[in-house]
Amino acid sequence: MNKCLVLFVEGDTEIEFYKQVVANAREQHPAGRFDTNIEYKNVRGVGGFKNIALRKFIKEIKPKYAEDCEFTIVLCSDTDVFEFASKPPIKWDEIKKELAYNGALEIIHVQAKRSIEDWFLYDIEGILGFLRLSKNSKVSGKDGYDKLQRLYKQANKVYYKGIQSNGMIGRLDIEKIANAVKDQLDPLYKALGIDKN
Repeated sequence: MNKCLVLFVEGDTEIEFYKQVVANAREQHPAGRFDTNIEYKNVRGVGGFKNIALRKFIKEIKPKYAEDCEFTIVLCSDTDVFEFASKPPIKWDEIKKELAYNGALEIIHVQAKRSIEDWFLYDIEGILGFLRLSKNSKVSGKDGYDKLQRLYKQANKVYYKGIQSNGMIGRLDIEKIANAVKDQLDPLYKALGIDKN
């Protein structure tokens, strides 16, 4: 049986980020590689976990691997979706049940405390370097998303949630971020066969 790991994420920024996390994890794997096929799918916002994730799993991913794959699905979301909150809130248990019913062997939920932007800010040096801002730039805002928007504004740029970062993710110290949030990333590392603790 082949193993397939499918990451459903909220946007293109997240796809970029999780690809780096997985690449970083691969370097720490005893074998130096994974015996797993890895797929990244964008569900375009938190609401997409309800229907897009299941549809993509059934229509795009399962046919690609035929019958000889054990699927582990990773739902990657933010805990605090502030102004992007979906009404009614997402019933994660129902989503997991549907995916399991349709052939997922294991379903993991990786939740970024508050938001993925809060994770990025663990490497503030990398962000300031990317934006060419002074190392002493003041970082203020009510949450990670707000802080990142304000920093971008100082650099006369605009930060869009979920849209490709145009190079910012590539400048981040992924190992530093992964260590800072390893409790939140742990389920993903375990699925990849890595023990971070």
